[in-house]
Amino acid sequence: MAVMPVLSAAWPARADGPIAVVAAEAVWGDVARQVGGADVAVTSILTNPAADPHAFEASPMDGRMLGAARIVIANGGGYDGWIDRLMEGSGATGRPVVLDVAALVGWRDGDNAHFWYDLSMVRAVATAFAADCGAIRPERRAAFEARLRQFLDALAPLQQRIDGLRARYHGVPVAASEPIFGLMTRQVGLAMHDGDFQRAVMNGTDPGPFEVAGFEQDLTARRVRILILNEQTTGPATERLEQLARGAGIPVLHVGESLPPGTRYQDWIAGVLDRLDRALAQGGGPT
Repeated sequence: MAVMPVLSAAWPARADGPIAVVAAEAVWGDVARQVGGADVAVTSILTNPAADPHAFEASPMDGRMLGAARIVIANGGGYDGWIDRLMEGSGATGRPVVLDVAALVGWRDGDNAHFWYDLSMVRAVATAFAADCGAIRPERRAAFEARLRQFLDALAPLQQRIDGLRARYHGVPVAASEPIFGLMTRQVGLAMHDGDFQRAVMNGTDPGPFEVAGFEQDLTARRVRILILNEQTTGPATERLEQLARGAGIPVLHVGESLPPGTRYQDWIAGVLDRLDRALAQGGGPT
């Protein structure tokens, strides 16, 4: 998805109203809401933390919301390709700014697209969003920049937490059923096992017998400190991995792809880091 410029002349003159923003995912909607404040009206499409984002089907109402948006935030990277189709059929009277996170952070095919688990990428999104808002409402640019600074300051304690975890656990081996949490484990410096298994899952294929056997041996032989599972995509394969991990006394950390309702981004990530810390510190047992 390309990042499109604002075509101001195509929009009705409502310079004093809040900027209509549509975010494909609630996590980006929350970032926009914190940076935009009362100067934006944000609607997020994917808001159910119990749903599998990869199985999402957009509705005509979602298309109508996009048709009225001045700014659209999409994760990109193949994560929410449905938004491209919605944009084409939205009937928008003007071309919105499209903030494509994957394009912004330099994502390449095969890279991890769960960008919200990398603080540097979240900072980049917040900064780009503030700039887009300032371009639409230049008389409010200072307000956007002030709220941007507040948001970035709120991320500083999270960075300190990550740095502390890295100092204690760098090089500790872990395993995951899919790469949802890979960007965070990389920041912490954890040594991820069973990468071929994860890549197969990410590409929508079944891992081969060799990959499955290797993963199971990592668990039964306690070669990894924790097992990381996606709480939004479960099935017989992941249930078996969890059973093996718990049987071997390996803590299981469940992480999600969606911001819980009523939760700020920084509070969500702080909770995830708390649970990661407890899991890594445990000698055995579930978390």
